[in-house]
Amino acid sequence: MPLNSLFATALILAASQPLSDAEEWNRGVDFYNAGDVTNALSVLRPLMVSPDFGARAAEVVAKLESDAGNFEEALSASQIALRANPKGEIENRNFSCAVANIETCRDNRHITEVLEAAQGKDPVAMLRKATAECRDLLSEAGNYRTNSAERAIEKSIGLSKRTKALADVWIPIREVVVENATNDQEIAYIISRLDAARAATADAAMQLEDLNGEAYASLAKSEGEFTGFMKQFLRFCIRPQDAIEEDLVAQSNALMQVEAVNGRPWQAEACEFTDAFRATFPEWARTYEQQAQNDTNREPFTAETQEKISALAAELDKLQNELVDKPDQVRQQEALDKIAEIIALMPKDKGTGSGESASANAAADEPENGNEEQEAGNESADAAQQPQKEDDQEQAQDDSQDEKEESIEALLKKAEERNEEYEAEKKARIRKAALPPNERDW
Repeated sequence: MPLNSLFATALILAASQPLSDAEEWNRGVDFYNAGDVTNALSVLRPLMVSPDFGARAAEVVAKLESDAGNFEEALSASQIALRANPKGEIENRNFSCAVANIETCRDNRHITEVLEAAQGKDPVAMLRKATAECRDLLSEAGNYRTNSAERAIEKSIGLSKRTKALADVWIPIREVVVENATNDQEIAYIISRLDAARAATADAAMQLEDLNGEAYASLAKSEGEFTGFMKQFLRFCIRPQDAIEEDLVAQSNALMQVEAVNGRPWQAEACEFTDAFRATFPEWARTYEQQAQNDTNREPFTAETQEKISALAAELDKLQNELVDKPDQVRQQEALDKIAEIIALMPKDKGTGSGESASANAAADEPENGNEEQEAGNESADAAQQPQKEDDQEQAQDDSQDEKEESIEALLKKAEERNEEYEAEKKARIRKAALPPNERDW
């Protein structure tokens, strides 16, 4: 074989042979000294299992990962380095740094995951759902420990999981509030409140898991914050529809004499939601009317209808405030009827337009062709279709009214079901009165 061929073959074989640990260590150190963190980590990470160079490689990896804020990886690497040299100052310093920041690192990672999952979701809807869930949890947390030990533990685990999920709702809410805050002082105040609310909810989850009696107080604090922020969001995001729906639930509970939640009477709650509706309705109505003029999928919203809703809301506000001091079921039913009437008058968006309307628009855009016979035929067709269009419009109006009535009935049914569940839970608490301290089974 020619000498050149032998030399080329030798170079190929040499290149295909794996480097020794010492050679890999030198490569990694070269990358480190050059400030090439990516390649340094790529070379040194596999070297951490080396009998001769593992401790030194782990020490460098721990430092680089810690500097990059990857404290999970830094902790793993620093543990390897520390085992080889338990008394090493550098190794102990890297380990301490990683341990001190590990919880923050994990929390930041969790926050990122929650925010990604919440992308595209309606923050007001999330808050309303979370508030209702927190109220349910508050009701259940008051008596779960009076069950048998096995049942109490089972319920505590379930309640804890639900509360942990509830704590995550504060994360995207925090982002929305911070993005829309107007000044640094306002941001600082809101962040402190939101972080405290999230901490209280997380504490409640841990306390429920441990069957700790303090869980109720933590949940009560969390429920108060959820309700408070929900009320603010209804105004901040200009959501009169959500406000009047919450008003319906609160007024229904007041009528059915449901026990106050977290010390807040339902009639007073209904007043607050009516106030939120009145504060946000005018601006929302004007905006909707302007949009409806350019969007056929939006139901028309006349000035007369808006005035009627405003008048009903004013009457409702006066009536509810009187009911706070002088409860009366007949007048509470009257307030509930006014809320239902307001909801029925609020516009509902139509579906995505029919093929008929699309065809009509297309025909309107066609250029004239000067064919008199075709024009006459078109006029005849239009005349024939006119009664059908009128019938379709009447049918659409009937369907819209049916949808409104079904929506109100659904909301009323939901409120009634929630009350029945609450009453059943209340009776269960009475049957399962708390045991004396010396007879506890948990």
